[in-house]
Amino acid sequence: MSSIEYHPITPANVYSGLIETTEDSGHRHSGIIVNHQPSGNSYMDLFAEQVRKYGKRSSKWYAKQMNADPRQFDGAIRCMSGMSAHDWICEYLRLVACDLMEQTDWSFKEVGQKLGMSSSSFSQFFRAYQQMQPWEYRSLKKHGRKSNYFYG
Repeated sequence: MSSIEYHPITPANVYSGLIETTEDSGHRHSGIIVNHQPSGNSYMDLFAEQVRKYGKRSSKWYAKQMNADPRQFDGAIRCMSGMSAHDWICEYLRLVACDLMEQTDWSFKEVGQKLGMSSSSFSQFFRAYQQMQPWEYRSLKKHGRKSNYFYG
């Protein structure tokens, strides 16, 4: 009997980028939404949708939202993705943050708010997971080089 091989469902498999909407409700954030592509696994798709909607929260919080025991939830996510629920959330948010930094002119505070973080938390998060400051990343993407300085 042969075993079935499953491919891990990583954030990069689920997250497919940003979409601009045509609605204009007077809010600066209303014109952009995060887009998903189905993974083929309804549990992971629901989890991804929750992360998109609520942003940076603990894996225990997400387990509670999905009516699961935190240990079993983390084990299920680890089994389906090859990474812990915490790491999956952080990688997903890193992908979204990079897109928002590259494709919008939003301030770092606005990007952090969109991801459920304060301005200082966002800077710490971005530095930890992208190995550079948000302003360095934006400069690299817009000008093709990292600046050694930052002016307001």
